[in-house]
Amino acid sequence: MTGLCKSFKFFTAGVLAFMLISSFPAHAQTIDYFDLPLAQLLGAEVVSVSKKPQKLAQSPAAVYVITGEDIIRSGVTNIPDALRMAPGVQVAQADSNSWAISIRGFNNVLAKRLLVMIDGRTIYNTLHGGVYWEAHNVAMGNIDRIEIVRGPGGSLWGANAVNGVINIIMKKSYRNQGTRITAGYGSHERGLITVNHGGSFADDKFYNVYARYFDRDNYRNLSGTSANDEWEGYRAGWRTDWGDYLSISGDIYRSGADQNFERFSLTPPFETADSETAVNKGGNITGNFRKPLENGAEVSLRTYFDYASRDENILSDERYIFDIETQYNFQPLGRHEFIAGAGVRNIRDDLAGTELTVFSPASREDFNFSGFLQDRIIIVPDEWDLTLGSKFEHNFYTGFEFQPTARLQWLPDEDQTVWASVSRAVSTPTRIERDLDITNLVVPPGLLSPTPALVTLANNKSFDSEKMIAYELGYRNRITSGLSLDAALFYNEYHDMLSVEAAGVTPVAGPPAHVLVPLVARNDQSAETYGGELVLNWNVNSEWKLTGAYSYLEVFVHAPDVLGFSQELEEDDAPAHQASIQSSWNISKTLNLDTNLYYVDSLPRFGIGDYVRLDASLGWRIHKNVRFNLVGQNLAEEAHREWDAVDSVNAAEIERSVFGNFTWEF
Repeated sequence: MTGLCKSFKFFTAGVLAFMLISSFPAHAQTIDYFDLPLAQLLGAEVVSVSKKPQKLAQSPAAVYVITGEDIIRSGVTNIPDALRMAPGVQVAQADSNSWAISIRGFNNVLAKRLLVMIDGRTIYNTLHGGVYWEAHNVAMGNIDRIEIVRGPGGSLWGANAVNGVINIIMKKSYRNQGTRITAGYGSHERGLITVNHGGSFADDKFYNVYARYFDRDNYRNLSGTSANDEWEGYRAGWRTDWGDYLSISGDIYRSGADQNFERFSLTPPFETADSETAVNKGGNITGNFRKPLENGAEVSLRTYFDYASRDENILSDERYIFDIETQYNFQPLGRHEFIAGAGVRNIRDDLAGTELTVFSPASREDFNFSGFLQDRIIIVPDEWDLTLGSKFEHNFYTGFEFQPTARLQWLPDEDQTVWASVSRAVSTPTRIERDLDITNLVVPPGLLSPTPALVTLANNKSFDSEKMIAYELGYRNRITSGLSLDAALFYNEYHDMLSVEAAGVTPVAGPPAHVLVPLVARNDQSAETYGGELVLNWNVNSEWKLTGAYSYLEVFVHAPDVLGFSQELEEDDAPAHQASIQSSWNISKTLNLDTNLYYVDSLPRFGIGDYVRLDASLGWRIHKNVRFNLVGQNLAEEAHREWDAVDSVNAAEIERSVFGNFTWEF
């Protein structure tokens, strides 16, 4: 409670100071955040549910949209902090440069059941199926919106879209014109600058270029010293739009993320900690084309090339991805609205081995082929419709996979939507599960055997896809012109999930004498999850908006023990309860205050208790072209843990921070 009081005193001082300054003359510009009535906001179109524009209020899925204005007003400087605003998304910051993010359970720093895209370009890493969030620190002011689909999306988007889909959609260049410079500095943000410029070639040909640099300070570890997790990097890119039918964009980036790692030895002390800088670098180019046809149909094409590499002690990963996909939206045929598409993805990687890791083979080139078909059937116009569809894929590891879905929707009136769905999704094997041999750890004498035990993970060329069947039920209601409700319930069944099993214990004479304990990846784990999410949006008046959210999750895992230890710890990888209250208040024509209060339940697996996190942003429109944001994060307490075990070499406390962002547009 003392920390909370100190935080409010510190932040309130800044608020009062800027309210006082705002009394001096300035060119006021009314912020248009509240100009859209709730009906228009609910009528906003999303594309992540059906791969074509569809009203959010009438989408038969649990979908939430974080707008670009939400991001600007909140003052967040990275995608993970923005995702905290979405209900049902578990965001746990591990240290200064890494996060564990998932939807509806099974969270991990490299959570693999979540499909993440930027403008349709997949950014999860095929090595392990997770996302290096520290490699994708995009220019936040260039984001148009983030669409989050809770629940499977495999019938359209393919493998890995098991628990959800996050689609980060960047602004079209004609909406990103002029020059914008954003600079920030604070107690933890040691330097942040983004320069953005947009112009035009002709009436319908626009371009946008940007460059970004950032430098984040270390957090502290549990002993109070530096956690060695500094994060620094740069990113630059461009986008060109020819009207609404063609866009070409690209990025280059490099970042260095400090981290700690463990070295193992068969002699005392058996385990030592060392430090390093994990370097991420890469570049990409993406093209999107769409052409409406005279008969009401539409054809579209998306292609991208992505180069990415990561260099750290445990591995050196370099990969090239070429992807092309075409889609055809048929002319409505009676009561049927068909969409079909096909694509091919080429993945080539080079995984240099280390003293700890060996990939067999070290280099691989794979081709994945896919197609999908979806039919929206209008049962009763403007009242009942049924969507049937499936994705069909052929991958190198498991061959043919299919991911069907059925979504039924009922519109009792123009303000209410009821929907239900049954879907199947798969997570295909990764290189780590199929091709990796790694030294996991050395167990000191006396625990597993009288001599040290060298524990390794051996590759399993027969590891199969993980499967999930999801059942969902949802309800939306625009209760009044300023109040809406969105609720979703789910029950998921998982089969053939990753487990590890001991393949025997082999004495080794040495020197030094030890035993070898090889572990092998198996598909012997299953699980069930159930829960729900509730969101209330309330436009209190023309200057104040509130959003309340609550999510509940239960996870039950069934897995064999390994070496006498339980593998069912994933039951506690995500909080059972999460709640948030977001407030957006236009104090005056030149001042706005946005606060986000989060409650996160405990994580017993890591000994992390429940906590309350308060983030706040005071925005001051100094001039019609100049804006300043004073941002405070984690104001409710001086520091707390959000992820990782106490004895982890990378365990860190997420500290309170305050920083300022200055934006100049001309």
